[in-house]
Amino acid sequence: MIEPGQAYKNDRVILREPQYDRTYQICLPESLEGFQHLHKFIWFIQIVFIGKSMRRLLLIALLFGQLFSQNLLQRLGAPVFYELGVQPNFQSNPLNLSSVEILKAGSDSDYLNGIAYSSSNVLSFSGKLNYSPRLFAGRKSRFSLQLNHHYYHDIPERSYQSYSMGFRQSLGKYRYINLGYWILPEYYLRNYLFRDTRTRLSSREVCNFGTDRLWLGFQHRLSKKNTLEYRLTVRNEIYQAPFSHYDMNMLEGDLKLVVGQFKAISLATEFQYGVADNNNDYDDKDRSYKYLNIRPSMTLNLPGKHRVRFSGRYDQRAYESEQNDDPLHAGRYQDEVRIEITGLPQLDGAFLVEPYVGYRERRVDSSDEAVRELKSFSRYWFGVRFKFKSVIDMYF
Repeated sequence: MIEPGQAYKNDRVILREPQYDRTYQICLPESLEGFQHLHKFIWFIQIVFIGKSMRRLLLIALLFGQLFSQNLLQRLGAPVFYELGVQPNFQSNPLNLSSVEILKAGSDSDYLNGIAYSSSNVLSFSGKLNYSPRLFAGRKSRFSLQLNHHYYHDIPERSYQSYSMGFRQSLGKYRYINLGYWILPEYYLRNYLFRDTRTRLSSREVCNFGTDRLWLGFQHRLSKKNTLEYRLTVRNEIYQAPFSHYDMNMLEGDLKLVVGQFKAISLATEFQYGVADNNNDYDDKDRSYKYLNIRPSMTLNLPGKHRVRFSGRYDQRAYESEQNDDPLHAGRYQDEVRIEITGLPQLDGAFLVEPYVGYRERRVDSSDEAVRELKSFSRYWFGVRFKFKSVIDMYF
């Protein structure tokens, strides 16, 4: 039997290796036994040559693997930018107390669990890392990490930390995919009145909650200096017992427009609409709501390359409950206004100094006058952000 790659030519067997353009001729024996020995010999020759081919393929693969490893190291080689910040500031009403509650807390120390102040000096620390290798098709992939810590000197219960990480991939032609995650593990609100539906007893309990959000966005250029970003965010708010019936699952869409085509001014506007679904198995009350947030900002360029930024925020929230036995949420509507002004002086070197001042006010509309007074508040703050920016220029 002649194997593939063999052919008869008179009394010879012709062996061909097309890939090497070689031909071998071996005379056929007269006996069948000799032919069997010859058949084994032919297969031995084929195995030898196939083995050489495999060794060549392995050598080529090894060389390509080495080149790929070197190329990967080159693509991973990128500077790491970092920023460290400290921010002393003052907040007039960090617990968001209404005027009625401030008066009550002044006469009843148990109302806020012994907290004696309605304002506080705050010291905040921050750290950021940005690393931008070229992982895909020579385009930048930016990884970012951020840590924030806020210490409230006069109300230490309010102190908290937050963490975030992000990933941004360039798609070319000024298009980007953004992916991020942010978490605030624990945040103290205040002592709230809790009524046990089983025992019908009331008591003031500490209310803490944790929240996180995960988002995916797409950004592209509208013109040379104008961009538009679309973002979808999933959020969660988890309250500690005995307030777990306030847990929320939220889904929101975001549209952000940045206009930078003017020399003297740059503008940005963000529109955000979301739905919060109350995850409640404790009672039959529905605390779900819908919300709309608008966040405009404007940065003015001043002589000497100094700048000043005006940022604002307008929030609306409308609760869906219409239950008569839930006056806190039934028919409740609220809006908030926030304004902050930040100075951005141009300094030589790696240090930045940014003084700022801000104001926030919430107005509540409800069929219950007590709820309007209880949930409405105002506050102000001011401080200075000191930042240091630098880079670690190294290869990984």
